[in-house]
Amino acid sequence: MTIRAKVLLFAAVAVVLVCVMGLFLFGAARQGQRLRQQLVAIQEQIDGYTRLHSVAWPFLNQLAQARQAQMDTALVSQELARRVDLEMVRLADSSLRQGRDAGDMRTLEQERWEQREVRAALLRWSALAERRVNELPANVSVAPNVEWLLYSEFEQTVGQLIHEVQEEARYELELLEQRLDAGVFVGEWVALCFPVLCLVLVVFLVLAILTPLRHSLQGLTEAAERIGHGDFDVHTNVSSPDELGTLARAIDRMARELRESLEEKQRLSRAEAEASEREAARYHALLEDTVRTRTTELAEANTRLRDSLQQLQSTQEQLLSADRLASVGRLAAGVGHEINNPLAYILSNLRYVHQELGELTGAPSEEARQEMIAALAEASEGAERVRLIVQDLKTLSRPDEVALGPVNVADVVRSSAKMARHETRDKARLVEVCEGVPPVHANAARLGQVFLNLFINAAHAIAPGRVQDNEIRVHASLSAPGLVTVEVSDTGAGIPPEYLRRIFDPFFTTKPVGMGTGLGLSVCHRIITSLGGDIRVESAPGQGTRFFITLRVAEGSSGSTESAA
Repeated sequence: MTIRAKVLLFAAVAVVLVCVMGLFLFGAARQGQRLRQQLVAIQEQIDGYTRLHSVAWPFLNQLAQARQAQMDTALVSQELARRVDLEMVRLADSSLRQGRDAGDMRTLEQERWEQREVRAALLRWSALAERRVNELPANVSVAPNVEWLLYSEFEQTVGQLIHEVQEEARYELELLEQRLDAGVFVGEWVALCFPVLCLVLVVFLVLAILTPLRHSLQGLTEAAERIGHGDFDVHTNVSSPDELGTLARAIDRMARELRESLEEKQRLSRAEAEASEREAARYHALLEDTVRTRTTELAEANTRLRDSLQQLQSTQEQLLSADRLASVGRLAAGVGHEINNPLAYILSNLRYVHQELGELTGAPSEEARQEMIAALAEASEGAERVRLIVQDLKTLSRPDEVALGPVNVADVVRSSAKMARHETRDKARLVEVCEGVPPVHANAARLGQVFLNLFINAAHAIAPGRVQDNEIRVHASLSAPGLVTVEVSDTGAGIPPEYLRRIFDPFFTTKPVGMGTGLGLSVCHRIITSLGGDIRVESAPGQGTRFFITLRVAEGSSGSTESAA
């Protein structure tokens, strides 16, 4: 097998291992998401049945009040039926949103049958209660013992049925939680064992490739050294069919030809030998001059390359600062609006206090004094709001800080969300789930710039006007020992597949002219990689976009201690 074939085999094995791990992680994520949706739907069903159980007593009180006021009790029953139907619609919607497997305990048809049974039982009981209340004499009010008797009948019929349905739902909820825990356990073991297996396999392949390669190179090196010392009676003893074997045969042939050439030269006369020696000396001198010239040229090229590298690093730093200032510029209108509101009522309250003090001739009354104190308190609160807004803006716009250290992800996300509120508040709800994770090893200003760019891009991908239907979610969790992964997802338009491989390229953008420069995601990628982390994206047209940012846990934090243990 040739060296090229061995390298291609090694690369193919590495690609297959990465693909297998990626497919497993994708399947585990999809399974976890589906189980979470089922858990939420079952909990909504349990809550819905609890609300149905709690309508009995208010219904009896409304019947008694209608009876006492000589009103039509049918209206109370109709209102109860309307509430029951509304709750049934919610239960049906929860059942539809709950994805099911073939082995689930309850089917969709069984849940619908249970819902119809609960509705029918509840309406039968309400009709019975209305009829018994109406059967009472006209001048007799509904006594508490009558209400309690009707409520006891409700508990024995409808309440018992609701309790049975809730117990089945709770049992199914417990089974789903066990499945979720089992999936997490399997995922943890796979995440621990699969890299070890891959490492063993890679080491085996490396040894299988390097051992014969090292043996062949050792034979070639010994042969070259012997030829260099003038011994042309050498044989490499390398019989491999790869490129090294071809090189070994060429060296053997070269040694043989050199030996024959040496023997031919020994038959020459002394004069020819001296001429050859002079020619060789001249050739060596010319070769030394050539080597010195090439060495000087190489040193100059290295100097130019080092200067170019320094210029490139300076340009990258300027690009990072320019993108952050561009983000500040995009947020200027929103920040101005945020500052204008508190300034308005600060000035209003100060004018009010100034006017009151100007018109005051003696000691103010207690009421006027309290009003002026309240106005000054509101002005102080507004000034504090302005200070917090300016502080968040300064965090983003200040120059780069090369120092890295522990950074609280939740604080950085919260600050970036405040600055991006002007872009997101008319388009989507911004949900932050970042508590409970250890600090990461990063720079707060640069990490805030990454989150701000992602929030603005997500807002640009969502059409305005439907805030309740759209969501930008930030979720941070420990994805592996010593690693924190922050997921930024949105419900926007998504990214076409042909653009996904280019979104981190500089100056590439799909936005209209004037809305973007194509530097935001490129800068985000550079910042995260410079922090020793990783950023990747998942998206599909019409299904939103998800960015995954993985960073190392800061040394000395609880997450770092656990990974070391």
